[in-house]
Amino acid sequence: MSVYYRRGSIFWALTLIAVGLIFLWPNFNPAIHPWQIIAKFWPLLIIFWGVSKLFDYLRAQAHPETIPPPLFSGSEVVLLILILVLGTLVSKIVLRSSQPWGWHIDDDEIAGLFMNSYTYDQTFSQPAKAGSQLVLEDQRGTVEIRGADQSAIDVMAKKTVRAENEDDAKKLSDSLKYELVEEAGHYVLRSNRHSLSENGRLSVDLDLRVPKAMSSEVSSERGDILVDGLRGDQTLSTQHGDVRATNIEGLVKIHKSGGLTEARDVKGSIELDGRGDDVEVAGVTGTVSVSGEFSGAIEFRNVGQTLRYHSNRTDMTAQQLSGRLNMEVGSMEVDGIDGPLDVTTKQKDLTVDDFKHSLRISDSNGQVSLQTFTPPTHDIQVNSKNGAIELRLPAASNFQIEANSRHGEVESDFAGPGLKIVKEGETPSISGSYGKGGPMIRLSTDYGSIRLLHAGPRPPAPPAPPAPPARPGKTEATWRQHHPLPHTAAVSVHHQDTKAPKDHKAIRWIPCLTTALLKFTSSRAGN
Repeated sequence: MSVYYRRGSIFWALTLIAVGLIFLWPNFNPAIHPWQIIAKFWPLLIIFWGVSKLFDYLRAQAHPETIPPPLFSGSEVVLLILILVLGTLVSKIVLRSSQPWGWHIDDDEIAGLFMNSYTYDQTFSQPAKAGSQLVLEDQRGTVEIRGADQSAIDVMAKKTVRAENEDDAKKLSDSLKYELVEEAGHYVLRSNRHSLSENGRLSVDLDLRVPKAMSSEVSSERGDILVDGLRGDQTLSTQHGDVRATNIEGLVKIHKSGGLTEARDVKGSIELDGRGDDVEVAGVTGTVSVSGEFSGAIEFRNVGQTLRYHSNRTDMTAQQLSGRLNMEVGSMEVDGIDGPLDVTTKQKDLTVDDFKHSLRISDSNGQVSLQTFTPPTHDIQVNSKNGAIELRLPAASNFQIEANSRHGEVESDFAGPGLKIVKEGETPSISGSYGKGGPMIRLSTDYGSIRLLHAGPRPPAPPAPPAPPARPGKTEATWRQHHPLPHTAAVSVHHQDTKAPKDHKAIRWIPCLTTALLKFTSSRAGN
């Protein structure tokens, strides 16, 4: 037998030629961007590689006297994984316009990585009327706005410039102008940054002290936003950065394209939309509405009125959340809710403790565990696919029930003349009533067990969480030190280094494996 010749070397030779031509092209046409071409068309490499493998297979079939090569060697599998990871990373970094959660690095920023860093501090102030609105436009850098007992807007701007030398940095810093003007009852803080040809090497951190009775509208291209101690509606928008709003009286609107979100101690309502990572909302007297894709840890605590959450995987409405609600990619935990709870989700294990009102839950590929320490007084409805349902109630409860488990099993700690428990057959069930009347309980699942159990004693209340650490920042004394007089600029420069019946046990393995696979493939999706 002859050994079949592999043409893998020819494929990779052609790949090298193609990559070289892509990077040669911009030398003759500067409008061509090689990394954008690679970011958009890199999957073609895998397609052509697959075509090459298919051609080798067909050639071997046509020549049975030859020894065919293996379809994939161990090193080729590793190489394929590496190409997938690197290609995805390059696409997310470069194709920012079609993927708003990606990063974007322009030419000035790349050049700035190899330059020195210089900072310049500038302060100025302007009298302002209470109850007015502050508007910040086109910000690139951190913004901190804090309410104070004063009748003026105090601004401290920290400019960071990357340049080859101090003279160039000073020139670029001087060309960046800020102005605070009053327009139709609004105070607008704007700059001329976009008009500067080298604006990618400039960032400005703003620290503002404003009258407490003031609303704000902040728009930031890149940088964190902090708003604290204000009475008035706040509208905060950032493409790349964290947002924190604390001690606010009024409506807080937040639009995100990435980063963390924190809102605490709000006497009013919160509206959050967009994309991002972790979300923490606590101590809200009004409503909370969240719409978008947030992939990190999500926590809600002490929401006085309606909490609404909407994403591609979860729709939830909760009333009067007196405790907490934690949500991650594969789980949702609720502990302490006084009002109705309505949840529709998938691929999430759902746990609800200490509920006092009606429940309506629909889940697929997830376990549902419910417990209340007081006899139920409102209806409970749970529909599940490929998941178990466990409901724990006090022994003195009164209720009516219809519970069916298709291709599963049922178990009950409750027994009585009005309660019928069927454990055999394709659809085990629990039906009838227990005690005197009571609310209606409807439980339904496919390929999962239903357990109706006695609830244990109420656990002791957990200790209060520690207060969050103080956010690093400038003290009032430092502020006054840098702000001696209104309308004056002080400039300083320094260099910085840079978890059935027996007849059904076999069939129940199918949904278990399906659930595990779905959870694994969705582990990087949003909540």
